[in-house]
Amino acid sequence: MSKSLLLVEDDPIMGESLLQRFELEGFKVAWCRRLAEAEGRMDEPWSAVISDVRLPDGLSTQWFAELPVASRSMPWFFLTGYGSVNDAIAAIRLGAREYLTKPFEIERLVALVHAAASSTEQVLDGAVLGVSPAMRRVEEMLRKVAGQKSSVLLTGESGVGKEVAAQLVHSLDPRSAKGEFIAVNCAAVPETMMEAEFFGYEKGAFSGAQRSHKGYLERAHGGTLFLDEVGDLPSSMQAKLLRALQEKCFFRLGSERTTHSDFRVIAATNRDLYADMMVGTFREDLFYRLAVINLSLPPLRERPEDIRWLTERMLLQLTVEQGRPIAVSEAFMRDVLGRNWKGNARELRSYLEQAVVLSDEGILDLPIQPKAVDRLDPDSGEFVPLQAMIEETERVHIQRALGRTSGSVSKTADLLGISRKTLWEKMKKLKIGNGTPHPAGHV
Repeated sequence: MSKSLLLVEDDPIMGESLLQRFELEGFKVAWCRRLAEAEGRMDEPWSAVISDVRLPDGLSTQWFAELPVASRSMPWFFLTGYGSVNDAIAAIRLGAREYLTKPFEIERLVALVHAAASSTEQVLDGAVLGVSPAMRRVEEMLRKVAGQKSSVLLTGESGVGKEVAAQLVHSLDPRSAKGEFIAVNCAAVPETMMEAEFFGYEKGAFSGAQRSHKGYLERAHGGTLFLDEVGDLPSSMQAKLLRALQEKCFFRLGSERTTHSDFRVIAATNRDLYADMMVGTFREDLFYRLAVINLSLPPLRERPEDIRWLTERMLLQLTVEQGRPIAVSEAFMRDVLGRNWKGNARELRSYLEQAVVLSDEGILDLPIQPKAVDRLDPDSGEFVPLQAMIEETERVHIQRALGRTSGSVSKTADLLGISRKTLWEKMKKLKIGNGTPHPAGHV
């Protein structure tokens, strides 16, 4: 699919520069200098839209707000001075991708547009697990497996999305409409209750069994049994589970009648089951019964292309859960993309939810913690110098103050309790903006 870009910019120098650069990047660019001109091109399926906020015939953000949802669903990027940041934030709340304050780094804009255009193409392909090549290969394999009845073993670090992958197989299985997706965390079931929970029991089978109970295997009949953290099963349960999987039948506790259940098994673990098998803590026969198809899901740090994709999906979910729109600034997204995410997608979700809860009016403009600290690997032995920590803290605080005052240097200096001269010096030193005075009306 060829990439196309709609550019809305009245400045001839800026417009020509962006036109030439994105054509070199392989985009087919349409350059409009007025909103009226751009309006006539909105029925075309653009890979991305770049627009200045203030144009001769109006504010592009107001025009954006009046567009149909289909047009606003395309990746939009707004270019703005400090004086129109609030307008850009309002547009983001309506669905725009990001805004960049002038002056901005052209390389940064190019990278953002490339990512957005690629993500749009891949989402159209129906990606479920991710848009990175690694996850696309995993998803392709799972789609092939779904039509068969083979057992699947999913391995990978905690939080990489093993249960989501299992649910994908279940949803694509033509037999899944007949049964449920039964997820079992093997590490969370007490060993004393494991047999009763897996196989079920009859009324009176033991003290407290006041009624008959269907176990996990019986409830999964016609569907999928997902055994999460299967490596934590005790040896005694491994033998009993193997027999049930082989024969597709078992006995409820306290029953003399055989119970039959036909289901697909998908197991998952963050352990090295092969190594456990070699030392005798995991049964070899059970391993090969579960690992007919063995797929490894890579950690998030090895597939950075998925970070933005996951972030956008999670923020959409949080928008629904929180019942309010969520706006994301370039600074916040840049911070998210730069983190290590050792806890993978689970950690990312937790971070985003925390950021939304602590945000001002749903605007995610700054990281929760200073980036210099968060990016430090505690196992590497490195440590942030005190001066770097001080500068990072000042940079974050000044940027927040500028955002509160719509970029007014005078008001920002008053808010911070310092002189304008001191503020200019700090902005220059910390490389905030261009470190030079803004035009009249922005000071």
